[in-house]
Amino acid sequence: MSTGIFGLLAAPSHDQFHRWQGRSGQWWITTVFPLFSSHITGASVYVMVRRDDTGRAHPLYIGQTSDTARRMEEHLHDKVLQAIRLGGNELHVHLLAKTEAERFAIETDLRNGHDAPLNCQSSAAVFGGLLGLGAAQIEKRNQTLAGLLAG
Repeated sequence: MSTGIFGLLAAPSHDQFHRWQGRSGQWWITTVFPLFSSHITGASVYVMVRRDDTGRAHPLYIGQTSDTARRMEEHLHDKVLQAIRLGGNELHVHLLAKTEAERFAIETDLRNGHDAPLNCQSSAAVFGGLLGLGAAQIEKRNQTLAGLLAG
């Protein structure tokens, strides 16, 4: 029997399956695994979950991938660690989507139906990148115009 945090994270869930309802009202069946599951092959829609003491499942992050094992490995040093900090202990995996378009539709339905904190982007992230560069250029232009007018 494992002890410590890895023992908790690798502990089997009480239920093998969990149903998540999307914003559309559609129910999506998932198979429940420990959060540290790198052996799941194939495409999926997945939910990183915190199962509380009462047995209630709280979604922390919802995503989709063409290769579940690869994606979980990629998430190991970011989303998985963040999920652990939030009490994450399960990975729920929907394996029935047949196409990439279907996976995206299911992921979108679930994300729109649940407030998963690790799917939220801060305003700094939203306004970063090209939008941030554009905002910086506009600010620079405004400062230049203000200097010329004061001039």
